[in-house]
Parts: sequence; C-alpha cells; structure tokens
Amino acid sequence: MLKRRALLLGAPAALAACAMKERVYADQSAVDAAFAPNRGAPKVEVFSSFNVGTNNGAHTALLIHADERVVFDPAGTFAHRLLPERHDVIYGMNDSARRAFVDYHTRETFWTTLQSWEVPLETARIVQAKAEQAGPVADGRCTRATSAVLANAPGLGFDVRTVWFPSALHDQLLDKPGVTRLEFHQDDDADKEKYWETATL
Repeated sequence: MLKRRALLLGAPAALAACAMKERVYADQSAVDAAFAPNRGAPKVEVFSSFNVGTNNGAHTALLIHADERVVFDPAGTFAHRLLPERHDVIYGMNDSARRAFVDYHTRETFWTTLQSWEVPLETARIVQAKAEQAGPVADGRCTRATSAVLANAPGLGFDVRTVWFPSALHDQLLDKPGVTRLEFHQDDDADKEKYWETATL
C-alpha cells in the first residue's frame, strides 16, 4: 500500500467517473514547449481506478513512454495549464505530472493501479500514434478506447483484447509476462477537484 507522494477501466451505467471533458486541441507551440523526454526504457502503463468498497471499475487511462511521455486519458477530467492536451492525449508527463495523475485519481472513494511493461521503442511510438488518432472519446468508453489502442499493436509481447470494463482490462494483464503492478490507496477528499488546491507539478 502506497500513500500520497509515493511514485509510483466501459459501460456508461458502471462508469460514472469516466465522463466526457471539454474538447481541447492545444497549439503546436504549447505541445512542443511541454515536451517531456523519456529517459528510461520504452514502456506502456495501464492505469485503472476502482471504487472503494464495491471494487467496481471507474476509469482507465494509458501512460506511454516512447520518445516522450504522454498520457491517453479518454473521457477523463485530469487537466493542468502546464500540460497541453489534444483530444484526450496529454503532453508533458514528466515524473511530477505522472505522480500527480495517480494522486489526482486516488482518494478515499477510489483506489488505483498501474500495470507496466517494457516494449520496443517502435511499439511505444505506434501506441502513441494510435492514441493520438483515437480521441476525443465519448462518455463511458475509456476502457474500450484504451484497449483498442493496445489491441493489435505489434511488439507488445502478448495480445490485448478490446473490452468495455476496467476490471476486464486490468485482469487481462495480471498473468502477462513482464507486467509489473503497483497499487495505490490514500484518504484524500472524495472531491477530486480539491486536489489542485494544494498540489503542484
């Protein structure tokens, strides 16, 4: 169990937390300025959130470590003025932004996971390109969109089925070779928008 600051998904009826945010498409200059180079191994990370108590899936997202680090946050609500977005792909995901993404979603009413595995650089590039073409994503389709981005991507090391529910994608990855899993719990206020009252990137 990791607490705050530890560094480190869709049918509409089940996924009330996976809601359409305002469509935005940042200028190229903003995207270029926010470039967060990936200084580690190329990899992908499936982010999942679950309701405390019921363990029902609430949201799915995908962090991509290719030449740069971005997050595909389909129908999500995570946003910051320093992190430009284009149709659900958020740029500038350095260590602080990655940590903030996890912290923003993890609170007294939701617990979260990151399932990560290394892939060839070209695979990470393909996954990023697919994510950039996938949005904006409609309400309740966060897991569907995320799993579709991963499905049929060459070099993942295993097949990923396109599914609707966060738990279905999460559980698919539990026994896959090379996949590591981190789980996060913390007791922040249930209103996730209060996160930004004290958090900084």
